[in-house]
Amino acid sequence: MDAFSLVVFDLDDTLYPEVEFVISGFRAVAQYLADLGVIDAESFFFTSISLFITGSRGNIFNLALERLAVGFPPARIGELVRVYREHRPQIRPFAGSPKLLKLLKEKGAVLALISDGPVRTQQNKLRALGLETYFDHLVFTAAHGEDWGKPSPRAFLEVMERSRAPAAACVYVADNPEKDFVGPNRLGWHTIRVRETIGLYGDASPPPGGEPKATVDSFAALWDLLCQEIN
Repeated sequence: MDAFSLVVFDLDDTLYPEVEFVISGFRAVAQYLADLGVIDAESFFFTSISLFITGSRGNIFNLALERLAVGFPPARIGELVRVYREHRPQIRPFAGSPKLLKLLKEKGAVLALISDGPVRTQQNKLRALGLETYFDHLVFTAAHGEDWGKPSPRAFLEVMERSRAPAAACVYVADNPEKDFVGPNRLGWHTIRVRETIGLYGDASPPPGGEPKATVDSFAALWDLLCQEIN
C-alpha cells in the first residue's frame, strides 16, 4: 500500500452523528412555529421525531402539521425548510473525531473535507463542531453545481489538484456506500467506510464500483489503519 499524504473526510455521519442535526433542526422549526403562535413547540417537535423514526423523509413538516390538524399554508412550508437548513445546530463530533484529526495533522497529513448538501447548512455544521481549523481544503459540492455532488469524481479531482497528491496517496473516509465511494474508487483512491451503528446509512449497500476498500467501526480502528501509512 502506498503511503497516504492526503486524507479526505465526509462530514455527516462520518465526523458527527447526523441524527443530532435532525433533532436540532426539528427543535428550531418547532420554536419558529411556536413564536408565530401556530402551535406549541413540544407538540410539533415530538410529532416530527415520531415521523422521522418511522421512516418519513422529505415531507415531515407537511405530515406533522397535518397530523396535528394545524392550518399552516402549504405555500409557507419553504419557510420551515429554510429554518431547518439555516439554524445554528446543536451538534457534537463523535468522541474520537477531533483527536483523530489532530493526530493526522501532527503526522503531516494534508486534510480535506468533501460534503454534499446546502452550503450554508454544511458550513454551519462544521463551525458548530469546531473542526474547521483542522482542514487544509474544504469542498462544499453544492457551491459548484449539481454535477459536483457525489458520486461524481469532480470534487475529488479538485482536492487532488489543490494538494498535488497522486491518486495512490489519497484516501477518502466516509459512511454512505450508496454514493460516497464510487467517485474516489474510479480515480484509484483508497476508500474507508466508518460504520457507526448510530448512522443513518448503517445498513446501506454499495452499487457496483462503490464498495469501500476497507471498513472500520471506530475511530481507534481508523487511526490504526491510517497512521502507519501517513508520509
